[in-house]
Amino acid sequence: MEVSNTKIYTNGRAALRRILAANCPLTAAAWADFEDLLRPQFLAKGEYLCEEGAYPSDAAYLISGVARAFYRNQDGVEYNKTFFTAGSFPSPLAALILQAENYINLQCLADSYIFRISYPKLTALFARHRCLETFVRRMVELTWVEKELREINMVMKDASANYQLFRERFPELEGQIPQYHIASYLGITPIQLSRIRAKLAKG
Repeated sequence: MEVSNTKIYTNGRAALRRILAANCPLTAAAWADFEDLLRPQFLAKGEYLCEEGAYPSDAAYLISGVARAFYRNQDGVEYNKTFFTAGSFPSPLAALILQAENYINLQCLADSYIFRISYPKLTALFARHRCLETFVRRMVELTWVEKELREINMVMKDASANYQLFRERFPELEGQIPQYHIASYLGITPIQLSRIRAKLAKG
């Protein structure tokens, strides 16, 4: 049975409220003001939440679907930085915080439902609702920790170990996205990934 958009967004609001409440002492008034900022949007597979060269003003919350963050070099080669699944925030943080040009691409790898959230309007609520400021700070901190740990693992661990960490971090993704996206995330070729998977399958 197809789920209606209304139900998807209703469930998304409920899930997002639980995330806020789990990370800060959320008041009813703060949630009401925050909820007013949520702008629902459907993005088809392949569409972008944000592209390089833009000057974004919106953060995003992923209700359902899959997205990736990637860089593209001067030769057009793409490098996957991370993936986003339901319940996460695929947002160009550096560009939003610095109010600067964006250098990272955020693209849906499956049909996705999101909430767009005006970052300037959100930060304007901080003086009235300190809990929202606490929440945003907490999300930025978690993003920074995840980024640092990934960079450490990429240097300190081999590709096989990092592949297993990927499967722990994103257990549902392997069957949903092309293997070349995973290989790019790991910094290896698809052939190398196939060899790692074959070796692990043999035990």
